[in-house]
Amino acid sequence: MKKIIILLTLLILSTSIFVAVFYMLQDDAIEFTLNDTLPEGNGKKARVILLGGQSNASGCSRDDYLRKNVSPEKYEEYKRGFDNIYINYLSGPKMSGEFVKCATLQGEMDGCFGPELGIADKLHEIYPEETFFIIKCAWGGTNLYDQWLSPSSFGKTGDLYKQFVEYVKISLEYLVSKNYDIKIEAMCWMQGESDSFSIENAEDYEIHLNNFIKDIRKELKSYASYDGIAFVDALIADNPVYWVFCDEVNASKRAVAESSSINVVIDTVSHGLSCSEEPEGAPDMAHYDSMSEIKLGHLFAEEALKFFN
Repeated sequence: MKKIIILLTLLILSTSIFVAVFYMLQDDAIEFTLNDTLPEGNGKKARVILLGGQSNASGCSRDDYLRKNVSPEKYEEYKRGFDNIYINYLSGPKMSGEFVKCATLQGEMDGCFGPELGIADKLHEIYPEETFFIIKCAWGGTNLYDQWLSPSSFGKTGDLYKQFVEYVKISLEYLVSKNYDIKIEAMCWMQGESDSFSIENAEDYEIHLNNFIKDIRKELKSYASYDGIAFVDALIADNPVYWVFCDEVNASKRAVAESSSINVVIDTVSHGLSCSEEPEGAPDMAHYDSMSEIKLGHLFAEEALKFFN
């Protein structure tokens, strides 16, 4: 039975990787552009949060269960979006094409959302008068070993790394053109599941993640806050039936977090994030349940705000 589960999981992730690669190949000839939807900033200060990774970042948690699990008033707030928090998102093949209010249904899968919703919820609660911009670029079923591989690592720089940098820079340039005084406070990273299927990927995860963080900070240093861009990582689920070498990947994440005072990793396991309840009767064990995805976003925001200047 365990072998069947692993094979099915590999098949699902292989399909996701194929879809991601297909769209990336299609996007090679596409220049990212943004519709001009924001009002003039007039020098207004605004904080920027970056969000990247694979499916638990791109958004595969179900909105219909979110609706069931929160009050009608809270769900309407999620549906309406937050007046002071905007997002430009590339969730797999889905793009907003403009900065919009951060709300539900901005995930990669139809009817789904990602941690951006919890991030916005928490930031709005604590900083209701401040302006935030979230820039999200994430793809389900993708790995750090080659797809997100950054220039400082051996091998060919990954297409997703290049796409992420381009997408973020175009978004930032637009915000500057609208006369917002922006600083990147943090990058939130939910990734590693795809690297847990290979011992080679898992063993190299630490060096690749260190290089990825270093290169992202170098690429975006002109937009960084005074203390630099904080990197807020999260452990993958402690489920070796699905994520075979999860222990090795998570050990790498912990080591990277300990290597810098502006790196941190969220222990999703001790916080009780679950993948075992939704849908009822046939749970999607690869993706966080709706309230766990909201909690992941809350945890991302709580760690990121510790570095706010």
